Formats: sequence, C-alpha cells, structure tokens
Amino acid sequence: MFRLAARSVQHNPKRLLLTAFAVALGVGLIAATHIFTDSLDRGFTRLFGEIYDGVDVIVEPVTSDGDVGDPTSGDSVGKDLDDAVVQTARSTAGVELAMGSTEAVGALIGTDGETLAGGSGFGPPTLFFNWTGVEDFDSATIVDGRAPEGDDEIVVDVGTAEAHGLTVGDQVVAGGADGTYPSTVVGTASWGDGNNTQGATLVWASLDRVRELRGGGDGWSVVHVRVDDGADAEAVAVAIDDRLPDGVRALTGAAKAEEQAASLGEALKAVDVFTLAFAFVALFVGAYIIANTFRIIVTQRTREFGLMRAVGVKGQQVRTMVLAEALLIGLVASVLGILLGYALAGGIIGLLKALGPGESFAVPIIPLDAVAWGFAVGIVVTVASALLPAIHASRISPMEAMRDAATQNRRGLRMRNIVGGALALAGAGLTTVGLYAGLERPYVYVGAGAVLLVLGVTLLAAQLLVPLAYGMRDLLARVWRVDGRLAANNIHREPRRSANTAAALMIGVMLLALTATVTQTVKSVAADAIGGQFTADLMVVSTTVPGSADDAVVADLASVPDVRTVTRSASLDARVDGVLVPVTVLDTATAEEAIAYETEPAFAEIDGGVFVSPSAIEAGAEVGDTVTLVGEDGEVTLEVTGEYPTSGDGDYFVDFAQAERLGTTIDVWQYSIVAAPGADVDHVRADLEDLVATDYPLLTVQSPDDMLALANQLIDLMLAVITALLSGALVIAMLGVANTLLLSVTERTREIGLLRAVGARRRSVRRMIRIESVVMSVFGAVLGIVLGVALGVALIRALEEFGFETVTIPWVLLGVYTVLAILAGIVAAWWPARKAAKLDVLEAIAFDG
Repeated sequence: MFRLAARSVQHNPKRLLLTAFAVALGVGLIAATHIFTDSLDRGFTRLFGEIYDGVDVIVEPVTSDGDVGDPTSGDSVGKDLDDAVVQTARSTAGVELAMGSTEAVGALIGTDGETLAGGSGFGPPTLFFNWTGVEDFDSATIVDGRAPEGDDEIVVDVGTAEAHGLTVGDQVVAGGADGTYPSTVVGTASWGDGNNTQGATLVWASLDRVRELRGGGDGWSVVHVRVDDGADAEAVAVAIDDRLPDGVRALTGAAKAEEQAASLGEALKAVDVFTLAFAFVALFVGAYIIANTFRIIVTQRTREFGLMRAVGVKGQQVRTMVLAEALLIGLVASVLGILLGYALAGGIIGLLKALGPGESFAVPIIPLDAVAWGFAVGIVVTVASALLPAIHASRISPMEAMRDAATQNRRGLRMRNIVGGALALAGAGLTTVGLYAGLERPYVYVGAGAVLLVLGVTLLAAQLLVPLAYGMRDLLARVWRVDGRLAANNIHREPRRSANTAAALMIGVMLLALTATVTQTVKSVAADAIGGQFTADLMVVSTTVPGSADDAVVADLASVPDVRTVTRSASLDARVDGVLVPVTVLDTATAEEAIAYETEPAFAEIDGGVFVSPSAIEAGAEVGDTVTLVGEDGEVTLEVTGEYPTSGDGDYFVDFAQAERLGTTIDVWQYSIVAAPGADVDHVRADLEDLVATDYPLLTVQSPDDMLALANQLIDLMLAVITALLSGALVIAMLGVANTLLLSVTERTREIGLLRAVGARRRSVRRMIRIESVVMSVFGAVLGIVLGVALGVALIRALEEFGFETVTIPWVLLGVYTVLAILAGIVAAWWPARKAAKLDVLEAIAFDG
C-alpha cells in the first residue's frame, strides 16, 4: 500500500502541489518563529557572557520581590548602594579588587542643540557609565584617544562615533535628569569584543559627571568584584552575600549572565506563543484545504478504488494507502516548510542587522525544536485532515468500478448541518451569557462562544453559500450570460467543496475584521479619553525613563510665563495584604484641573486617604474601610475615601504626601500643564521646550493631539503586525481556492470538452472559472466580515469594565477587504482558468475520470 501511495504521488504531483505548499506555509511560520527566537536567545546569551566575563562577582540592589536592575539597559530598581556595601565586598576574604560603578540614562546633544542620541523618544537608550580604568569592569577598550580625566570629558563607543561622525576633540553636550553639560570627546572605545551594543549609545565619563547626570547622590548602581587567583568565585559570592544588608545581593558574574539569559528566554516564550498562535491559525485554514483536496481526489478516484476492491484489496488497505499519501505529502511539506522558515527568519535577521539594532543575533541555524515542531505539526495536520476522506475511500464498494466518478452517490450534508447547528447555537448561547448574565470575566465566555460559533458557521457554510450562489444565478446570467449561469450551477452542484473553500477564506478575513474592529474601537476610545478627559493644554512627559518626584521640576515648569497649574501623575508598586499592587500617585488638589476624572467624590476631597478602583473593590476594599500600603522602606494605613470608575489605571490612588511615606521610588511619568486664561498656548509650548532643552533634556513637551497621534501610530503598528501574521492564513486560503478549482477542472474535463465542442470559446471557459472563484472568495470574505465584526462588537461589550463604552466599525477597511477578496478570487483562478481553456477538445471528450 505504501508503494502504491508513493507511485500515486509520483504520477500525479500537480494535484497535490498546492496542498503541500499550503502546509509548508504554516510549518514555515512555526519554524521561522523558533529559528528567530533561538538566534536571538543565543546571541544575547553570548552578549551577556561577554559583559560579565571579566567580573567574578556582582553586588547589586534587589527589591523585596527579587527584581533587579540591568546595568546594560539603564533599568534600575531605584535604589543605590552606599560606600559601606563597597567596603563590605572589599573586606571579604578572597577578594582582590572591589569597585563601585554607576550609570545614568541621558542624552548626547550636538552643539547646535540637535539631539544625537537618547533624550525623549523611543528606541535604544543612551547610557553613561563612570570610567573605572579597569578594563574588565568597564567592559570597554580604548580604540582612539584616551580615557576621560576631567568632568568635562567623555568617551563614546565606536559605533556611535561612526554613526554621528564624532572624532576626538569634538564638542558635544551631555544631557541628564537635571541639566546639560558641555563636554569634549577625548576618545572612542569598543564595548566587549565587537562593540555589540544592540543599538544603544554608550558613553563613559567621570564619576562625578555620571552622578550629576543621574540627578545627584553619592551611591553606586552596582559593585564589581575580582577574586584572588585560585579563589572560588562562587564561595566568595556566598561570603559577601552573607554580610550584605537586606535589599542587596551578591552572585557570580557567570550566574548573572545565566540569569539574564533565562529572563530573556522567558520573554521570548511570550513572543513564541504570540507568533505561534497565528501559525496555527494558518495551519487550521490549511487543514480545510487538505481535507477538501483529499475529498475531491477520493471522489475522482472512485473507479480506481472500486477496481482495487474488486481484485481483493481490503477497505483497511485502501484507507492505509490514502493516509500514506497524506504522510508523504506531510513529510515533503514539512521539509519545505522548515527550509522556508529558515529563509524567512534569515531575512528578518538580515533586515534587523541592516537597520542597526540586530548585532546580537547569532548566525541563524535550524534548531532541533524547529525541526521537531515542523515535522510533528506538518505530518499530524496533513494526516488528520486526510482521515475522513480516507475513511470514505475505504468504504467504496467494488460496484463503484462500474460507475463514472461524476455519477457516484454523494453524501448528504445532514450530519454536517446537525453538528454545525449545535456548535453555532452553543457558541451563540455562551456569547449571550457572557454579555448579559452579569458574570465575572464575561470576556472569557464571549471568547469561548466565539470559537464555537466560528466552527459552527464554518460547517454551516454550505447552507449559506449554495442558496446564495443559486439565488445569484439570474444576476450572474444577466451580467455574464451563460458563463455566469454555469458558474452558479457548478457551485450549487458541489456545495461541500465550495463551502469548504469559502470557509477557509472566511476564517482569515474574520480574524482581520475582528482585529480591525477592535483596533478602530481602541482608537476611538483613545480619542475620547485624550480629547475628552485631558483638559490640560500641554503635557511634559518622559518617554525614556520615569523621573523622580522632585518638586524643583514642578517649580521650574510653573515659572514659565502664562503657566497657571502644573500637576504630576506618577506610579509606584506597593503591597496590600501581601499582594503587589499598582498605585497611582497624583497631586490630588490640582489633578482635576488637568484631567477630567469621574471619581466619587472628586480627588480634591481625598482628605489624606486613598481611592480604590473596581479591581481593588473586587478584592474587598470599600469606602470607609482602612487599607495598609506597604512599600520598600515604610508603610501607611489610609482610609478609603472614594472610588475610581475604571480598571487598568491602577488599583489604588493616593496623594504624593502619602506615597512618600512608603520609602518607594515614585516614578513621575507626566506633568500636566494648564495655561492661564487667554494665554497663547503655542507661545507657552515654545517657552516650555526651551526650558526642557536646557535643564531637562530627558523630558519632552506634547499636546493632547500629539499624544493621540502617537497612540494611533502604535495601534496602527499593532494592526499591521497582526495583518502581516494573518497573511499566511490568507495566502493559504487563496491557494485553497486555486487548488479546488484545479481539481474541479480535472473532474469536469469531459464537461469542459463538451462545452468547447458545442461552441464555447476559451474566453468563456476562463470567465466561468473566474466567476466561480470570485463568488466563493466574495462569499467567504463577506461572511468573514459579518462574523468578525459581530464577534468584535461582542468582545468589546464584554470589556466594558476596562473603559470600552463605544464601538467603532472600520467601514472603509472592510470595504478594502471586500475589494481585495475579489482581486484574490481573480488571481487564484488564473492558473485553473488557463488550464481549462487550453484543454484539447477531443482529448477532453474522451477523458475517463
């Protein structure tokens, strides 16, 4: 049976070519994901190894939850180490050298005032380190010039120097949290072995200058330790750790590198899950194509299987042969998919390297997990999809050898309709329960109902497509005459095949429509929130790192002419009953001058207490209760004096006076500015920009319109990424349309020959095939759009507690999807239509399917 299957595939490769390619696309997405994340993981693991290669032991601050800073990214736990920690490490047995090091996130500015790197905005940071003079501790080697000696001297990494044309002797400005400092470039340095900075700008300066850029203080970000020759670094780390106070830890450099690699690995798992979800959607669509293909092939080979049964082949053997064909197709498709995934991942990595921030990618190789997943998924999906057609083939009787394939008894759709109807009803019921039953987490019920509803509608597609196609017969006949009528008849004659083809496209378009509806609604909610909630004229924000709660910043901003009010918005983490919760900190006396909060009562009446959100209320907090917030170095017990209306902006809301008692770093992320009545906001903005450019280069001035534009850009980017990931499923659906039509042309060879014999032109045959394709494509797209919009609306309604009070439907985008579906139908029909038109009339009439 396996030999027969191999020969069948060998003799008829074209009929399975598109099927194999459909599977290969899905497998390719899975393989590309594993190859990409594996390359990133290996590259960063190598980078972490280089960073800590010369450091035997690391001493660093740590929060009560075990969170630590990352000295290579500017991320900090907001707590410095004092000289006593350095002395503790230095005085531990087995330590040769211990030195403190500190870093600051800042900006590098040209003498013309243009920011070269860092400052406000997104992207890799600009990091300032104090130069210790110990190569292993600095992780840098001077390439040109010399090390910094004075406070007005800096060294930049060679990549930054090359990118901005900086040479030794150039004048620049170093910008930090509290001001700008003219500096001279006295050298360039290479970070690690190959200056692999992942796009970040690295600058080395004197200790005093870095501390000034950091905002003052005399602490250290981290302590680097070198042990004596022959000493056990791990034992020394344990000895140091035993002598350290709470909130500080010691570990070996190798352990730190492994920890950061493991942390990256956890983050990459989220990338894997996100991307693989779309890969499995593509494979789910591919499963319809495979099942449809094998069902058509089994139908066309009815006489062949009947003859095999007549000469003694058992039904089980026929089933085995069909599954063996599927296995071969799955193997070939898996190999092609893995190679395709390697090419795709390599292309993405190459693009990132060309753009600059991709230096840490290792040379891509095909990891074992990509191979295992590729073969497992490719084979399982293919064989499982061919199972029902194989079972049908095994039930063909010897008498079928006497019948033509086209005249065989076709199975009805009764069972399919029963199952589809049951799933659709169950899905609709769950969705209704989620929306109207008042249960907790309604979105869970809506999500589960959506899955069942999609499956049910997919099975019921034939009941929708066939009447539609038949009802359109007269319209198609009026527009395209006999060609249109024949196309409608062909769809009506094979409802199962046509419905499966349209359903594959429906799934992809449905996900696109759902995503578009949700993202467009998010845009509307953002516009309402920013336009309706923000009554401030301007905002001064930090898009690099949060700032401190320094009152001097407020005073300087308030000193700008025509500024009436400056109010801060900040955040911190605290514990309530042992649970870590987000806390929003506000200048409650002035908060509602800038933002229209809908609290009960107003924030101005907080009276030294705390306001709670729905999340906190759900956890048991009520107005009149007392809540104890526990911070890093303090705690405060407050009365609940009001409620905040929505979830997602924080669980608890307090004033700065109460927050400062927690001893936890307060991260100010926004200063809202209200201009004086009648003031020219443009002039106020210009004065604020001059102020922050001189004194606070890490801040930027924005208007509510700027914030809305940025939010829309991020939403559009998310939509573009999801659309790109869903494109695999849509391409597979198009291949399914083409494959179905190709197999249909083979099945109808004699019919097409007879049409040609009675006078039908090649142009008419091509048009007939194209009309079939466009009708199926448009039906799948329209059904997908209706289903996607309906489910999108249901999901948004289920998320009402998170502030989604309105629904916005992207009509223009949905119209674009419909037009693209028509074009997709035309493109998918090109090859089948061309093949049908080129059939030799006599050979077609004599064809024996």
